[in-house]
Amino acid sequence: MPKTIRNKYYEYLTYEKLLEAHKKSRKGKGYRKEIILFNLKQEEYIMWLLDKLQTKTYKHGEYSVFYVTEPKVRKIEKSRYIDRIVHRWLVDNFLEPAFVPQFVNTSYACLKNKGMHKACLDVQKAMRHCEIIWNEYYILKMDVAKYFDNINKEILLNIIKRKIKDKDLLWLINEILYAQKREKGLEIGNYTSQMFANIYLNEIDQYIKHKLKVKWYFRYLDDSIILVKTKQQAKEILEKIRIYLQEKIANTYNLESKLFYSLK
Repeated sequence: MPKTIRNKYYEYLTYEKLLEAHKKSRKGKGYRKEIILFNLKQEEYIMWLLDKLQTKTYKHGEYSVFYVTEPKVRKIEKSRYIDRIVHRWLVDNFLEPAFVPQFVNTSYACLKNKGMHKACLDVQKAMRHCEIIWNEYYILKMDVAKYFDNINKEILLNIIKRKIKDKDLLWLINEILYAQKREKGLEIGNYTSQMFANIYLNEIDQYIKHKLKVKWYFRYLDDSIILVKTKQQAKEILEKIRIYLQEKIANTYNLESKLFYSLK
């Protein structure tokens, strides 16, 4: 995948690619009624979706809402199955190859060969190493308050536009992002939301790793950990991150500073 994506939308928009996205989307869920019904007319539905995307008459459907209570109460917004195929096609063919290679290697959420287990193992390994070299050290743990609910879509789009110059792809991304006409917040149930969330916080990863030169930094979605030698270092790093989150990013895009990056 080139550094920037131009004129690739129709190249990847094929029946075969959409079928592949369907197969990945239904994996492990084939018993669900909506997928069983889709499978009965699989070719017809995919051809219909292909036409809608080719003519750019595709409209994202409405969401169904339910709540989960573990590990805490969360509102989940579930899109139609046919929309989830589009999400998968977009992520697998464009967002993942364009953005994931530039992520720091200590970002773990929703990424291939990463995940919670590897994050735990890597943090434990780093803690043992810091204990050897420093004896005593400090752990700075942070998370973004109500992260998905407060993601600014305009800022997110500006980040995406650095890599994606394809106007047709940007049309589809806009259609997904603004399906519910909200100016901020991502639907937790969307496959695209996981990637968008990582793209958004990669800005912070790059700042911490390359500007602040923090060696021991780990992030799992909106939860992150930094290991430092002294308490003063932890305080200074935290203050710089606060400033960057609340001022620098907003100023970059000429937006007012928001509290969407409020750290607990």
